Amino acid sequence: MFRSPDQALAFAFRMRNSSVISIPSATYIANKTDNEHASDRLTQYDLHAQVGMIFAFLSRRPDDEQLYAFYLHGTIRERKLAAALMIKKNRDRLGKYGLSSYQLRNALLGKSVREVSDIAGLSHTKAWKFRRELAEMLEPVQHRLMDALWDWLCTEQANGTLVQQ
Repeated sequence: MFRSPDQALAFAFRMRNSSVISIPSATYIANKTDNEHASDRLTQYDLHAQVGMIFAFLSRRPDDEQLYAFYLHGTIRERKLAAALMIKKNRDRLGKYGLSSYQLRNALLGKSVREVSDIAGLSHTKAWKFRRELAEMLEPVQHRLMDALWDWLCTEQANGTLVQQ
């Protein structure tokens, strides 16, 4: 079981591009002579099945929650696309800063206030206000997604669908 919903999301995004079985492990399985069955150990197939279930859950969530998940854990390209769509959706709220959509997207991707200030050409005070505004914008989405994912994970664990990691 995952310790947190964010850990489950990070796991799903990290594992989605890995192969189900690698050549060295296939060679090991083919050469294995003993016939022991370790039912308590997860196979690559189990891990990928969990990833598929997490992404299936994510695909049923509202668009803003899906965007937030890809904004947090996606590749650079996915993060840029998610940030651009989030800015487009909240343009009226962030329009008071007088920045273009491109600058807003890059500021949303900024990791620090100093970086946001440099990217957007804002003073440090305005960059702090901008980051605070972004946090207020993203916090309800984060809470909805994480609460729903945690409830779903607990339900699936109780049903025996998800196995222990």
